[in-house]
Amino acid sequence: MIRYTELKNSNRQDLMRVLPLAKPFTLLIEPSSLCNFRCIHCFQSLKQKSYFSENRLHMPLPRCRKIIEQMQDWPGARLKVLKLSLYGEPLLNPDFCEMLKIAKEADIAERIETTSNASLLDEDTAEKIMQYQLDYIRVSIYSAIDSRQREITGSNIEPGFIRQNLKALQALKRQAGSAKPFVSVKMLDSFDEEQNKAFFAMYGDVADELYLDKPHNWIQTGAESFTEKIYRENHDKALSDFQANCSARIACPMPFTSMAVRSNGQVSPCCVDFIGGTNLGNMEEKSLRDIWNSREWLQFQIMQLEDRKEENYSCAHCDIYKNDYYTRDNIDAFPVEKLRRPE
Repeated sequence: MIRYTELKNSNRQDLMRVLPLAKPFTLLIEPSSLCNFRCIHCFQSLKQKSYFSENRLHMPLPRCRKIIEQMQDWPGARLKVLKLSLYGEPLLNPDFCEMLKIAKEADIAERIETTSNASLLDEDTAEKIMQYQLDYIRVSIYSAIDSRQREITGSNIEPGFIRQNLKALQALKRQAGSAKPFVSVKMLDSFDEEQNKAFFAMYGDVADELYLDKPHNWIQTGAESFTEKIYRENHDKALSDFQANCSARIACPMPFTSMAVRSNGQVSPCCVDFIGGTNLGNMEEKSLRDIWNSREWLQFQIMQLEDRKEENYSCAHCDIYKNDYYTRDNIDAFPVEKLRRPE
């Protein structure tokens, strides 16, 4: 299988040539907005009342089924990728494996993936995600050092426990002769040689791919950024690394290629906006196809191309779209008049 980190370069299309899209390349479905970790660099650890704190739930299975049925009814090519994850830990939802099975049988995407902390990857779950052929599981590691893991995640789950879960998954794959799910294990670069070495030593033999991820901020809601919370004394290094990989650009390409469905049914063009500022409809009230072709979605795209992000609180407080590591496409020069009009 293609390594997860190489997928972004595989069969890549020039957005300037293919926009506007008749349907998104990527659909994210949020099995759960809850998490069993409270990572200090994540909005899950925020204590103030917010849209996110008031909308924490597991997605009901009938809602997930309805989303997939709406995609089946949407003519055109399959999605490039269906991501069964968004703002929470997907394996917390007891129906996660059934969601995967339904999506696989519907054949609506070229690949299906999820992102998990793997702390809940027990033997039964591992067997089912292999049986139902999840294509990729991207595992988020926070530290391979016990004390640092507790400090970051606010949990007592040790790195060795997660390693054992991944080891059991790999054993099941070997026994069944299955290449799926491809296990891509990543940790945010700590900018600390000892911590990075510990990560590679801990997970090297239980991963199909092992890599260090780049630092980034979620939408900032307070005086202190999320990277400041996790890096502390190494924050200058993290900030310099982020800025070194940034390019001057205006438009975020996500609204032109992606659609995210939250556990409560709200639909957004963004996978970063935990505060809900970019919600453009609800799939219980209007189909995903109609939301994609709506005037609201069109106006959101125009706002991006015209550099009016200050009109949306979430976009005004986000900088991930500038980073070349996370955002490859520069569509600043795309003519607004060529955007589709609502059906």
